[in-house]
Amino acid sequence: MKNYKIILRSSGTVTQLPDSQKIFGAMVTELSRMQGGEAAAEFVRKVYNREAHLALSNLFPLGFLPVPQDYIMEKLAERVSEEKKPEENLKKLRAQIRERAYIREEKLNFILKKPSACCSVYPYIREVSGQQLRASLERGGWGIEDLEKKLFTVPVTILQEISRDDESESRGRTVSEFCFYLQGDSGQTVEPLVSTAEQMKRTCRPLILGKRASQGLNKYYVDEIMCMEEELADSDKGVYLNLGMLLPDQIDYKKSCLKLFTSERKPFSMPGGWNQTYPRWFISFISCGSVVALKNGIEHAGRCIWSKFGEDKNLVFGNAFLYPINL
Repeated sequence: MKNYKIILRSSGTVTQLPDSQKIFGAMVTELSRMQGGEAAAEFVRKVYNREAHLALSNLFPLGFLPVPQDYIMEKLAERVSEEKKPEENLKKLRAQIRERAYIREEKLNFILKKPSACCSVYPYIREVSGQQLRASLERGGWGIEDLEKKLFTVPVTILQEISRDDESESRGRTVSEFCFYLQGDSGQTVEPLVSTAEQMKRTCRPLILGKRASQGLNKYYVDEIMCMEEELADSDKGVYLNLGMLLPDQIDYKKSCLKLFTSERKPFSMPGGWNQTYPRWFISFISCGSVVALKNGIEHAGRCIWSKFGEDKNLVFGNAFLYPINL
């Protein structure tokens, strides 16, 4: 099994950290541009038919992993109940855990073995939502004097590294370096995406992972491609931290601690416009940060399905990268 870490650098503001589906779509789009539509379609077909294993993670701050918040809070709730402590203690602990969106990779197994330590782990990444003011110019006629300025706001995500010295907590840098993980069981599966990333690095071509790229938002550049095949071993107990959007196939639900993300699926062009009587489709994924126990190995954990809209080209990618952990 080959594992890669693709390191990216953002060139501007981020509206939302992209998930594994968005990264898969963006990389396939670049693959199509570089090698042609037929090559990209054949690659997608192989992924769907499971002719080889391919998994991707969400985008994370470099050197950090998502905190398994639900698992940690579940263990702390059990402890508070056993010790018969006041409910207010649990509320304070929950607030401190929610504050920590990401922690250092090397601290992950430590807080899994000692959940109460999660509230005092530094440094960590805090995710803050905000608004950025933007202006657009609209031309009412052919003359320059007819240009009209309109102001609007764009939702943005700010990731801050929070550290602590001997006396107090301090707000650190705003994160601009990110990474995502790529996994495959053969060169035929991984190589097309790895070679695409390498070419983007050589040519300094941006990877677009969101809307408003023409305004400088959600643009990333490939800085480095790291092979990690010797750094990640399989979990001894078959338990993993989910790092992407997982469409489950063969997992052990009883031994897992899962959080679901449900979204409405819409076509690019809505038949009938916004007719409220038109059928609506929803899909649920296992969210990033869930603790997943497997039955038959990582190759059978997730799956991909064709979208209800445009089955000839729209693949819902559900093979999330699973990071081995010890409980």
